[in-house]
Amino acid sequence: MIIEQRNKNKIYLVHVFAVLGFLAAMAYTPKLWITKTDFPKIPRFDFIPVPQAPWDYIFAFSLIGLLLLFLFKPKRYIGITIVFLYIYLGLVDQNRLQPYFYQSILTILVVSYLRKSRKNTTIILHCLMLIFIATYFWSGIHKINANFNAQWMHALTKHFSIIPEKIRQIFTYSVPFIEAILGLLLLFNRTRKIAVVAIVGMHVTIVIMLFWLGYGFNVVPWNLQNILSVIILFWSYKSTSNFDILSQFYNFKKTVILFMVFLLPFTNFFGFWDHLLSFSFFSSKLHYFYIEIVDDALYKKLPSKITKYAQEYDGKHIIYLNNWAGDVNRVLLYPQDRVAKKVEKFVQSFADNPNKEGMTNLVEFNQLKNKN
Repeated sequence: MIIEQRNKNKIYLVHVFAVLGFLAAMAYTPKLWITKTDFPKIPRFDFIPVPQAPWDYIFAFSLIGLLLLFLFKPKRYIGITIVFLYIYLGLVDQNRLQPYFYQSILTILVVSYLRKSRKNTTIILHCLMLIFIATYFWSGIHKINANFNAQWMHALTKHFSIIPEKIRQIFTYSVPFIEAILGLLLLFNRTRKIAVVAIVGMHVTIVIMLFWLGYGFNVVPWNLQNILSVIILFWSYKSTSNFDILSQFYNFKKTVILFMVFLLPFTNFFGFWDHLLSFSFFSSKLHYFYIEIVDDALYKKLPSKITKYAQEYDGKHIIYLNNWAGDVNRVLLYPQDRVAKKVEKFVQSFADNPNKEGMTNLVEFNQLKNKN
């Protein structure tokens, strides 16, 4: 009974952190959740209608209300409603599929989906742990690529040139493996607290760096949420057997969670599952774009709410999509090619003949030229 109550307390606290983290991120990104803004909504499928006022406000405030209700009354039907409403809103605009929202939704799904488990609260606790183990494991694995090495090394050289180059190189090549291993170390009694301390230190460093650099404040609540959640879930937990987080009380519901946080992210390597939904965070695998507007007639047709983000270079007008999306929505463009192409089509829609070829070029600028 003592263990059961302790598990319930942990689950309750982690669910509170998830809801508060979600609400904090929503408060920071208000224009992301309404339709009439200076950046287009990008539905996942063309047949999905984008809700206009007042429906966009109704959906946004309904989500806020449900989250607040779930905060104090974590009933199963409320949590499942939140999950489905978020899925709908994410399909309406893919830019809402940011990692901090997605991780909170996974947490809410686990707490709701497994709430009436016939075994005990250990299943729920294990599934919550699996979300965080997968987060750090896959975040590390996805960093094993040449772009990460080049961009991370460049950043270290820019900000920490005082450190000897050899140390910077060793650290750069070690980061992906360290992060992936930290996720795995959370599985074992002997290494769990070491992993917790290292993960907390990593998040604290990230928060300090964000304030020092003066940007990326939208992920600060997410980092704080992860710090608190990892401590609550893992610090005092004692495994009863090797890999019990994976195998104990194994049932169909646990299989579903494993499928979502381990198998689906694996399929990202084959282009099936999106980068951010696969815990590919700060991996330099994400695709970032700018639009070259080479047709002067089109440029003259564009409203000022778009042209104010244009830069002139080599006789061309260039719009960096992250700058545009970041200024309006306070989040970067969802880093999938299909999203950037739809933004390009939106820009082209202002032309007298939107189907005219050669008006714009969509350029991916952050990947190595010799990528496979």
